[in-house]
Amino acid sequence: MRTTVLLCLLYLLCLPAWGDGRSAQQLSELDSRSHLLCASAMVYFNPQDRSPDPRSLTAVFHHLNMLETYVLQLGQPPQLLQPVTAMKRVFAKLDGLSRAQSERYPELVQQLLGHHRQLQLAAADAYDRAQQDPTLSASALLLNAQSQALARLLLDYQLRLYPLPDKGGLVLTHAQLQALDSAIEQRFDSLLAAYSTHAEVLLKVRNNYRFVRAELQQRKGRTQGGAEFYLSRAVLDLDELAMTL
Repeated sequence: MRTTVLLCLLYLLCLPAWGDGRSAQQLSELDSRSHLLCASAMVYFNPQDRSPDPRSLTAVFHHLNMLETYVLQLGQPPQLLQPVTAMKRVFAKLDGLSRAQSERYPELVQQLLGHHRQLQLAAADAYDRAQQDPTLSASALLLNAQSQALARLLLDYQLRLYPLPDKGGLVLTHAQLQALDSAIEQRFDSLLAAYSTHAEVLLKVRNNYRFVRAELQQRKGRTQGGAEFYLSRAVLDLDELAMTL
């Protein structure tokens, strides 16, 4: 009897959630997590770094597991499942290389970014449809937009500093970067004005962002784990708050 109940619960968990507010939240987090995964991968699998922080590798693994979980809960639509499966294969190749083979990292990271882009486009298309659900609150939409913006900013920062073979079309222009930064600041003001009861969480997230804001404007140097830590925490806190609303 217990086994039957557990199987039923698992079945319900894995039913497609397309078209409701919960699916919109999962699709938003799918987008953000994919950005975070690639950003962490560029920190750990950097051929210029001989002793990377293992926490970045743990982060990649964790984000990948979450992508698989969200795709499962959304019913495993092919347009989402295919790029996530491909990202998992590329990660396995990266993780299987020794530091002596680190010259292969950029080529594989480039492949990872290509699959990320496929997932991003598919998730964005599905999100546009799912967010039409009237049960999805305006606050959740605003928080989702901020989460995605911070994740995109982090990925762009790591892209600018990582030795990729081809960055064509991947890195934001200076004008785009400034526009994204301005939109993030304005959105924080809107969130704090509209949701004062959650000011403690929102101020913590904004402080994390502002702590690394100057660093995020850099166009020279090497990938850094500090920005990854603070912005990843900010993204996850926003996603958690969106779920409660």
